[in-house]
Formats: sequence, structure tokens, C-alpha cells
Amino acid sequence: MNLSLGQAAPARRIRREDVLLALAYAALAWLLHSLDLTATGSPAVPQLEPWWPVLTVIGCGAVLFRRIRTAVMVPVCIAAAVPLVLANSTVGLFLIFEAVFSLVLFGSARAARAAEVSVLVLCGASGLTVWVLTANLRDGVTVILLTGMILLLPAEWASNLRKAGQLARSESARAAAIRAAARDQERLAAREHELALAAERQDMARELHDVLSSRLSAIALQSGAALRSPQGSSLPVEVLAHVRQESVKGLEELNGMIRTLSTGVPRALAGSVQDLDAVVAGHRAAGMNIDWSNRVSGELPSPVQAAVYRIAVEALVNTARHTDQARVSMLLERVPGGLRLVVEDDGGNAVPGATPAAPGAGPGTGTGLPSILARAEQLGGRAAAGPSAEGTGWKVEALLPVTVPEAAPEPHQNSVSAGGTKV
Repeated sequence: MNLSLGQAAPARRIRREDVLLALAYAALAWLLHSLDLTATGSPAVPQLEPWWPVLTVIGCGAVLFRRIRTAVMVPVCIAAAVPLVLANSTVGLFLIFEAVFSLVLFGSARAARAAEVSVLVLCGASGLTVWVLTANLRDGVTVILLTGMILLLPAEWASNLRKAGQLARSESARAAAIRAAARDQERLAAREHELALAAERQDMARELHDVLSSRLSAIALQSGAALRSPQGSSLPVEVLAHVRQESVKGLEELNGMIRTLSTGVPRALAGSVQDLDAVVAGHRAAGMNIDWSNRVSGELPSPVQAAVYRIAVEALVNTARHTDQARVSMLLERVPGGLRLVVEDDGGNAVPGATPAAPGAGPGTGTGLPSILARAEQLGGRAAAGPSAEGTGWKVEALLPVTVPEAAPEPHQNSVSAGGTKV
């Protein structure tokens, strides 16, 4: 008897083990007939006895289709097995056994359940019938035992194999689902890592731009003013002092970033509201006309001060880069909910070849204005940049909360008070 557990998936071809099983039944029929091992002692229908070889071939041939055509195999096998039993051939009992076994194991779930119930009822009914007809309880019990071995035993055996096969497939599907979930988790982790790297690259680009671009732009602006100044003027000395100051500060900030990249330890946030006084003085020394009004007093968190400083410096750098002799108005004040920073110019004279300082435009890297927006959003505020109301200049406005949200990076330096001064 084949004990394969792959019964649920219908085969598309006759399998080797089914061929061997059919040949085994045929050989068993020949052996039993040769040894005169009969089923009932004498044929119930003598006319069928000469036909046992043909009936055996039909029954054994049906066994070949036990997997691929179970619904056809079962009735054909029983149709051959019953005449064999009536012809006193023992192999008929084996074919009935195989028909019940194949129906429960390879048939549909509904057919398997029906077969199990049917053979149970048939065993009980046959024993009860013999007991009533013979009035002999021993004969009834004997019939129940015989029919149980021929019908009930294969049904229960096949049912257990079917359940074991279903459990094995369920465990296999569960294992496959776990493997698929693990692969998805790995892909998700890799994607998160890529996003983290991309975010880090953006932060590094913004920091490098804010550190170097503002310093180098100030140096270029001041050195240009020195070159344009008339001989004998004291302007070059003042400008060169600012150039040196910007160079030293830029070098310090660059070294701080290099240490951060090397050690992984976050550096202290650079820039405060008070530092804007020196920035404005440097731009004024280079020839810019700046009206700077700081109406904020009291202590501010370092992230807020650093954001105000970076946004203001970037706005001034953009103005110097894209205009000439522009008048700039820069205002920092308290408003409901936080701080308001406005940097606005009147357009001045456009620098030849320069374009408006719109996001992504101009000869720069396209990082400045996106950096302004990112710094404001990082603190839970907002920023905007665009043409001024008059349409001749450019305006940058940022609204920043005074309190730092939990998502914002914690500073590594103490807060610096922003004194209310007007330069």
C-alpha cells in the first residue's frame, strides 16, 4: 500500500509507484489463485469464476488512475472487485480495500468525509443484518470485524495520512511565509538604511554649504570691495580684517565638521543672534547698505539661534551674489508663537549674468534656499522666499518657534541670550 503524503495536489500523469502497486495486486491475484486461497470457500456466482483474470486486469488497471482520476478509479475498481468476490477471488477484497483507501486519501474533502461516514454505517449495518438473519450474534460480530478490516481500516488509515499531509503542507507554507517575511524585512531594513544615508548626505551638503558658502562669499565680497577702493583709502585695511576674521571662523567650522565626520560626535551648533552684528558689519564694510533691527531680547535655545543665524546669513549672501548696491532691510522680532525673521532687498542693480535668487536658480549649488526651508521645518516652523511685494527685490521670511521640538537635535552648548540692539 502506497503511503505517499502528496495526495492533495492532483497529479497530471501516472506515477511510478501506482504502476508498481497495480502490478503487485495483479501478482497477488495470480499467487492467491495458484495457492487456491479463496475468499469465501466456494464461488457465490460460479459463472463469474472463469472471468477472474479479466476482472483482475480491469481492477488493477483502475489502480493506475488512483491519483489523477480518483472519481473514475473508485467505481471501476469496485465494479471489478465485487464480481471477483462473488467468483471466490480473494484479490477482490484487496481491490475494495484499495478503492476505499484511494477515495479517502486522493478524493475531494467532501467525498472523503462522505466515504468515512458511509463505511462506518455500512460496517454496522452489515453486522446487524447478519445478526438478524442468522439470529447468531457471533456471526454478526464476525461480519463487523471483516467489513471493518476491509472498509473501515483503509478509510481511517487514509484519513490520518491525509491530515498528516495537510499539516505538512501547512507547515511548509508557514515556513515559506516566514522566509518571505524575513526577506521583506531585510529589504525594508536595506531601504531604511539607504534613506538614512540619503538624509545624512543631505544634512552634510547643507552644513557644508552653510559653513563654506557664507564664509567664502563674504570673503569674495569684501576682497572685491578692497580691490575697488581708491588708493590711500583706509577701506582695504578694514576689509582685510573682516576677510581674515571670516577665514579663521570658516576654518574653525570646517575643522569642527571634519572632527564630527571622523568621530561621529555631534559638534556644537554654530552661530547665534549676536553673531549677526559682526556679519552685518562685514557686509557693510564691503559696501552693502543694510538696515538691521533686532527686537528680540531674552534667552533663546541654541537650535533657534543657529537657525536664525544661518537663514539670515544665507539671505544676505544671496542678496550680495545677485544684486549690486541693493538696500537691505533685516528684521528679527517676536510674534505670537515664536520669532519672525525678514530679510528684504529693493533689487538694487542686477549683477550682470546673475539670475534671481530663486530656489535652484543662479550660479550657486541650488542648496541655499532649500537649506533655509529645511532649517525652519526642522524646528517646526516655516519659511518662504520670493519676490518682494513691490516686485523689484527679493524677500526671505521665516517664522520659528521659540521652543525646540523633541525631534530637533539637542545642542551641545549653552543658550546665548540675544540682546535687543539696532545697528
